[in-house]
Amino acid sequence: MKGQIETMRPGDAPAVKRIFDELAAEIRAGKGPVGRKFNLSYSEAELREKTKQNENVFLVVRLEDKVVGFLLGRISDHNGSVHWVGIRKAHRNRRYGQGMISRAVKEFQQRGCYQATAYTYPELDASYKLFEKCGFKESTRIDEEIFGSALVLMTKTLRRIPPQGTTKRIVLAGSAGQGVKVMGQVLARILAELGKEVTLNVVYGAAVRGEEIEAELIYSDKKIDVPFIGEADIRVQLSAPTQAKRRFKAKEVIIEDSVCGGECRHCAFRCPASHRMPFSQISTDEFGSPLFVNMIALGRLLRLIGIDIEKLDLPKELPARFLEKNLLAIRYGYTFKD
Repeated sequence: MKGQIETMRPGDAPAVKRIFDELAAEIRAGKGPVGRKFNLSYSEAELREKTKQNENVFLVVRLEDKVVGFLLGRISDHNGSVHWVGIRKAHRNRRYGQGMISRAVKEFQQRGCYQATAYTYPELDASYKLFEKCGFKESTRIDEEIFGSALVLMTKTLRRIPPQGTTKRIVLAGSAGQGVKVMGQVLARILAELGKEVTLNVVYGAAVRGEEIEAELIYSDKKIDVPFIGEADIRVQLSAPTQAKRRFKAKEVIIEDSVCGGECRHCAFRCPASHRMPFSQISTDEFGSPLFVNMIALGRLLRLIGIDIEKLDLPKELPARFLEKNLLAIRYGYTFKD
């Protein structure tokens, strides 16, 4: 009997978690750096909740009413990203992976995406070849020394990007001492170098450590008439906001994981679509200091808005102090796998 590729339902979460855990165990058992560094897992509750979020493209292979494979994908800023593909060992080599990727790419196209992306590991040759069969091409290779394990970014063009481009409104928010202003300035310089019109406003009080600071940045391919933000396209939240009960006026939120306490609690912030990441923990554990939270977040943001960091002269845009660690922090955030 042939398996059927379907949209994942909330009730599929337990089966998908089991297959994901099997995949994770395989990766950890590997002898290379990927296995040593891999520690990702999803809870059933997280998977169940993610099936309800419109920006996610989650698929399963159903065989005789049993789930034997899954694909986890996400749409953001006209980019469709395939995060994970997993098939139970007993059901591999039946083109289920290729079928799910093709189905996901078709949905990306139908929902207006300009390109599809996927990260894989050089040592996982079967994964690399699978994406090649589906029309993906190697775009960027991140060396092992940067992230602890090498990564390959693969892309597939889905449609021509409109020449007029788009206008994006971004709010960067955090506590004084987290480098929000520097992050805004570096991002503004990068976008200006790419030929964008850019405005940047920094809003803060007496700059006392611990007080909230916001940087409002707008970039566009055309003249910016109103340099102020009502609703942002993306908000980066590095600390708990002082006005905890207000709604984030943003379409997407990149948020410090500790603000949420791990899993989404459907709190008063009411993020419309959040990307949670432990910026503070990564900065301390990987770089030995909390000073690099802003650059890790900047790397994550650059990936989200579709800026290829390999085409940037980053040393030119960054402060000379801690240059090497800032570069590594940006790359870490850029290559962080959900």
